[in-house]
Amino acid sequence: MTIRLQTCAACGACQYPPRDVCRTCLRDELVWTEDSGRGQLVAATTLHRSLDPAAALPLRIGTVALDAGVRVIAFLGHAQPGDRIVLHAAADAEQRQIFTAEREPSDA
Repeated sequence: MTIRLQTCAACGACQYPPRDVCRTCLRDELVWTEDSGRGQLVAATTLHRSLDPAAALPLRIGTVALDAGVRVIAFLGHAQPGDRIVLHAAADAEQRQIFTAEREPSDA
């Protein structure tokens, strides 16, 4: 499974969320590239209240530090901070990329 990240064709830096120019070299030579979506869960929280009455609660979200060098917010399953993570991309109702995270299967 792969995700798509914006990558600078000039310096190779990945970035998220998407921007108009590279966060590293400020050039506008940005392309979308495939990434493995692997990283480490840095922090997690559970939302118990929402301003949206239709929200399905509780909702677990967390920050994932990707091996590509960027951090993203993802919907979580049973992963805990420190776990190796694999992200899966989907689209929300407005066709924006959203991420769900699951623990990376161990090889042991």
